[in-house]
Amino acid sequence: MTSIEESSRIFDSALIKARITLIQEPILSHSGSAACEWIKREWIDSLARGFYKIVIRFEENGEEAEATLYVLGGLVIAAIMSISGQKIYGEQAWNRIAKLRTRCTAKWIDVYKVPEDILLDIFKDKKIPSLKPATAKPGKQAPKPSKEEEKPRLKTPSLGPSEKPRPAPQTREEKPSLEAIREKQQKPVIDLEKEMKNILIDLGFTPISVTIKRERNTCLIDALMEPVTPWLDPEVMLYALFSKYVEAYGYPARAKLGISFGDYRRELVLERREDMYAARIVGESIILANKEDVTIKSVTYRATPDGGLEIVFNPTKDSWKMADVESVFKNIYKRVARYWRGKLVFIIKKGGLFGGSIKIGG
Repeated sequence: MTSIEESSRIFDSALIKARITLIQEPILSHSGSAACEWIKREWIDSLARGFYKIVIRFEENGEEAEATLYVLGGLVIAAIMSISGQKIYGEQAWNRIAKLRTRCTAKWIDVYKVPEDILLDIFKDKKIPSLKPATAKPGKQAPKPSKEEEKPRLKTPSLGPSEKPRPAPQTREEKPSLEAIREKQQKPVIDLEKEMKNILIDLGFTPISVTIKRERNTCLIDALMEPVTPWLDPEVMLYALFSKYVEAYGYPARAKLGISFGDYRRELVLERREDMYAARIVGESIILANKEDVTIKSVTYRATPDGGLEIVFNPTKDSWKMADVESVFKNIYKRVARYWRGKLVFIIKKGGLFGGSIKIGG
C-alpha cells in the first residue's frame, strides 16, 4: 500500500505535475479575505465528489509558504508544502496546512478539477491512501480508523487495471474522455498553428506565419502578419490565439504573446492566474462572437475588489446591423461563465451618437 508521504512525493514529481497541469480545469480562485472565508466555510468539505487539486499561498510565522493538496472523494490523498526552500510531505504537511481553518493567513487559493482517469496510471493496482475525511472538525486531525473499521468513503478505493473511478456528476459540460485528453496533448504543434492562422483569417487579416514554442514554463506565441494597418486592436487577436492554446494544452505558467504587422508590433505578457483566466474568456468570446457576425474592435477587462471580473467589449458599427448583438453575447456568456468562479460581468458598448451599453451577468 502506498503511504501518504509516498503518494505526496509522487504527486510532486515533475512528470505527474506536468500531466495534471495539462488536464486540470480551474473551478475556483480567491484571494485575501475571500480565500480565508472559503477555507473557513467550505474547505475540503465541499469537495466530496470527484478529484481536485488545491493550491494555497499563505504565511507561517512570517514566512511565505505554498501548499498543494490532492483531494479524492473528500479525502486528502496527497499533501505538499514548500517553505524556506524546503519541501514537507504527507501527514506532517497536512497538519500544518489544516491550521489555516482556525487561523487563516492565506493570500490566495486556487481549486482545480482533475479527471479521475489519471489515478489509474498513478496508482495502477495499488490502494489509494487517504488522510482525513471531509467531515472532521475544523482544525483537528481526523482520528485514524481501526483496521476493522477502515473503510474509505469511495466505493472503489483500489483502482486496479479493470476498475475505473466513478465519474463526478456532470453539471455544466460533458468531460472529455482520457483518450480524448491524450489525443489533445499529443496533437502536433503545426496543427495548432494552422488553427490559429484560420482564426486570424476569420478576423479579416492575412497571417504569414504563426510560431508556437514552449520553453520551460513559458508559452511563446508569435504571429507575423501582412504589413497592413490593423483596423482591430491587435490585443483582440492575441487573446483569441491564447484561448486556442489553452483549449489545446491547458494553462501555462507564463505566456508571452506577440503579433507584428510590418514594423508595427504589439506584445502581451500573462503571468498571473487571474489574467490567464480572463484572457481565455475574452479570447473565446471574441472567436464565438465572430462566428455570429459580431466583430470585436477592442476589449478591456478588470478584476473587481469582490473577486469578480468585468469585461468591456466594443463591437464594430457593422456588427449591430448584421446581428442581434445582445442575444449573441447572452449565449456566449452562458458558455464561458464557468471559467470564472466569481462574479462575471459583460458590458457591450453600443457606440454611435447616443452611446450607451448593454450589461450581461453580475
